[in-house]
Amino acid sequence: MSDEQQLGQELEQKAQQQEQVEVQKALQTEEVNPIGKSDGKTLIIMVAVIIGIFALTFAGFKFYDSYTAAAVIDIDALHQENLAGDLSKDEGYIYNGYSFVYADGLWWTETTFKDTLIKIPLHFGAKEVENISMVGSFDAKGFNQGDSVYIAIDPNVANKYYTLSLSELTFNIVKGVDRNIVTSCTENASICENRTIVNCDNSQGLPVIQLALANTTSVEFHGTCIKISGSDYDLVRATDRVLLKWYGIMK
Repeated sequence: MSDEQQLGQELEQKAQQQEQVEVQKALQTEEVNPIGKSDGKTLIIMVAVIIGIFALTFAGFKFYDSYTAAAVIDIDALHQENLAGDLSKDEGYIYNGYSFVYADGLWWTETTFKDTLIKIPLHFGAKEVENISMVGSFDAKGFNQGDSVYIAIDPNVANKYYTLSLSELTFNIVKGVDRNIVTSCTENASICENRTIVNCDNSQGLPVIQLALANTTSVEFHGTCIKISGSDYDLVRATDRVLLKWYGIMK
């Protein structure tokens, strides 16, 4: 491996490790604030941190990806074992021609995007999200216009699973989908000053993804807006359902 390739690998692994640190912090943080006592500022800062990490490392791991297919050698080896049928169903499976393997608490798969192999870590694999309903009318052309996606954050939410879902979504949009993120708010609040106020009831024709805490787990399409709803880990499951559809792995 050349020095350039090794540098690219180290940069990508550092970014992934830092993202996982943010996720673990979210899971370890208990909800000490009741709904209404806003923790939205923390969420907005978290998104900015993740975007900043990838702004510094994106060039490095894109360079690395262009030379090698393995960001993590063990994961690459697991895919080979999976394709050969050597893993148990709990360790790996094939879904729509895509290999899913389980390692380090995550399900890994990979796909090609813009001639680059993208390695995708998710908390839930395709089989675990099949039963999540996706309803409504989606304006794919309008949503895919431009380089940015608006992530609409509820400024009144203090919830560790909401934070985890947001982290999962942000990580994949920046690394895997290669679009910029515009951090916005679902409603006016003091922490949302100078930020776009947008949601699925008022998308203004912008490409929007809105996360919502709800008892029912679902994905709703409202024109150019995608509303992801659920509670606890079901919100993360619904988020992964959207990402797998976005990657083209699921319909």
